[in-house]
Amino acid sequence: MQTTIKTLYEQGYNKSQIARILDIDRKTVRKVIGSQEGGYAEVPRKEYLSQFDPYKDYILAKMEKGLTTKRIYQDLIRDHEITGTYSGVRHYVQKHRPPKQDVFMVLHSLPGEEAQVDFGSIGTLNVGGKIRKAWIFIMVLSYSRYMYVKITLDQSVRTFIMCHTCAFRYFGGVPKIIKIDNLKAGVTEADFYEPLMQRTYAEFAKHYGFLPEPCRVYTPTDKGKVEAAVKYVKDNCFKERDFADLEEAEKFLADWLERTANQRVHGTTQKIPAAEFRQKEAASLGGLPASDFSMSASDTAVVGTQCHISYRANYYSVPYQYVGCKVDVIGVNNLLKVYFKGNEIALHTLETKRKGEHITDKSHYPSSKNISQAEILSSIRPKIYSIGQGAAEFFEHHVKANTANLQSSTRALNGILSLKKKYPDEAINQACLRACHYGSISYQTVKSICEKGLDVLPIGDSGYCRSAESLPVSKVRDLNEYRRITALGVISHE
Repeated sequence: MQTTIKTLYEQGYNKSQIARILDIDRKTVRKVIGSQEGGYAEVPRKEYLSQFDPYKDYILAKMEKGLTTKRIYQDLIRDHEITGTYSGVRHYVQKHRPPKQDVFMVLHSLPGEEAQVDFGSIGTLNVGGKIRKAWIFIMVLSYSRYMYVKITLDQSVRTFIMCHTCAFRYFGGVPKIIKIDNLKAGVTEADFYEPLMQRTYAEFAKHYGFLPEPCRVYTPTDKGKVEAAVKYVKDNCFKERDFADLEEAEKFLADWLERTANQRVHGTTQKIPAAEFRQKEAASLGGLPASDFSMSASDTAVVGTQCHISYRANYYSVPYQYVGCKVDVIGVNNLLKVYFKGNEIALHTLETKRKGEHITDKSHYPSSKNISQAEILSSIRPKIYSIGQGAAEFFEHHVKANTANLQSSTRALNGILSLKKKYPDEAINQACLRACHYGSISYQTVKSICEKGLDVLPIGDSGYCRSAESLPVSKVRDLNEYRRITALGVISHE
C-alpha cells in the first residue's frame, strides 16, 4: 500500500485523489507522503500475532512427522484444548510449510542399452492435394543422443511399428530397451506395476529382441531425452517453415537430420551425437533379425458359447473358461494367437485356403464335453452287461452293426438302459434275446416287446439267441409278425 501511494503521488495525484482511489483515510496518505518527503523511515508494517503462535514448535514437530492438517488440529484440541477453528490451523500450517521442490535424478545409460521414442505434432501438411494432420516420430539413443526422425500421418500400431523398423535400419542395430509413452499403439492399459502391452507391438519386440518399457503415467521425466528432442526438432526444423507438400518436407527433414541435428554439439553432453554413435555406441547395438517382422491385422473377438471365435471367415477354438469374454486376436507368421488381458490362451495354425472351417483343439472343451463316442460306449458296456446275457448279446450286435455311426449306437443303448425305469432287468434281458433271435437289433424292437409283454413268450424252437448276420434271409421276420402275434392279446407280467 505504501508503494502504491508513493507511485500515485509521483505521477501527480494529490493526497485527496489518492485517498479516493485507494479508499483509505487522507491522514494515512499524508503520513506516508510526509515520511517520504522528510526522509523518515517507512511506516512499519503492523505485525499481527496468531493464536497458534504459542504452539508453533508443537505444530512444526507434527509437520515434520508428516501428519495431516486434520490430525494436527485434532491433536491440538486433545493436548492443548485450543478454541481455534480447523480452517485457522490449516492456514497456519500452509504459512509455515516449506515450498515443495521437485527433485530429479540424472539417468545415465550405457552404449546400446536404451532408446526413447515419442510422437510430436507438427501441424498440417499438403498430402496429395489434401490438408492432413502430421506428426513426427522420434527415436533417440540415450547414450549418444543420436536420433532418427520420420514424418507420419497417424499414430496407429502399424505406423508405430514401421517407424521402429526404419529407425533400427538407420542405426544398423537394435537397443536392449526402448522406453515408450503410454500410447495406445504400444500400451493398451497403462499401469505402473504391470502395463498391458499391445499384442502386435509385443510380438514385434520379441521378433527384434528388445524390451519395451512403458513410462509411468503423467511422468514425462521418465523419457526426458526424447521429450527434449521433440521440442528441438519442432523448433529447429519445422517452426515457421512452409512446405509445398509431404515429399518436400520429408526431403528437408532427411537433409536436416544428417547435416544439422546429428552433427551439432549437444547441449547436455557437449559432444557431437554422430561422432559418439560411430565411435562408442554402434558396435553395442543388437543385430537386426534375418527377416522383417510379418505384420498382420490384429483384432478383438468375443468367445461364443461353442468355445470358438470368428476370424477371417473361419472359427478357432478357445478354452471354455473364456466363453463370453472379449479377447485380443493377432495373426502373425501364419499363426493365430489369442490373448486375454495379456496372457496367451490359444494358438492355432491359420487356415488360409478354405472358409467356414472349424479349427478345434479338443482340450479347450470341459472334460464333460471332451469325451469320444468310444469312451461313452465303454462306460455303457458294464451297465448293459449287468442286465443279463441277452442284453450283452444285443450290445455287441448293435455296436457291430453301427461301427460307422457310434453316436447312433450310443443313443440306442442309452434307450435300453432307460427301460430299467419301467421294467425289471429280466424282462429287458428276455426282450433283447427275442430281438436278437429275430434279427431286429433296434431299441424300438426291444421297447415294443416290453410294452406288449412278449418277453415271456417262448423263442421258437431253438431257445437261444442268434444274430441277424447268422439268420437265413427267409427266416428274418419283420414287425408285421409281431403285430399278428400281439393280436392274440396282451400278456402281462403277473
